[in-house]
Amino acid sequence: MDVAASTNLSYTSSMDSVKKLTYLNYFICLIGFVAEFIFAYHLKPKEDLVLIFLIVWGSLPILTLLLFLLKTPRILYSMNRSLFQTSAIVGIGMILKINSIYINPDPRGAIALVTIPIIQIIGALFIGLIIKLTTQKHFRSQAISELSSESDDENLS
Repeated sequence: MDVAASTNLSYTSSMDSVKKLTYLNYFICLIGFVAEFIFAYHLKPKEDLVLIFLIVWGSLPILTLLLFLLKTPRILYSMNRSLFQTSAIVGIGMILKINSIYINPDPRGAIALVTIPIIQIIGALFIGLIIKLTTQKHFRSQAISELSSESDDENLS
């Protein structure tokens, strides 16, 4: 097997992994959307407008995650970190809402349902900032290593 075929095979396998991670991120967001519908419906608001508000308000963190996914570079390094971000934000939100609605339901639980999306958005922004900084650092280190390997190749010639 020659070097070009080996590189092409490696690139194809990397792209397949990136596609799988991208679809997994979107699937987790879909689960979050479905959970928001279930949570809002289970609260049984008397007016449809309140139901719509609960769904939209609870879905704002997921929309924030989708915006991050659209801006994330399609490389394996970034998509692994985005999967962590998506899983953490959706999972924490679902756990907190399950606790507020099903495990410990009380009148103060409504305050929790209002603040949980705010906490999720802040968490998504914080983790997204960390992902952006680490990705930039990763790209810089790759660029430096490529430049040094090119200069080493030139010195050998």
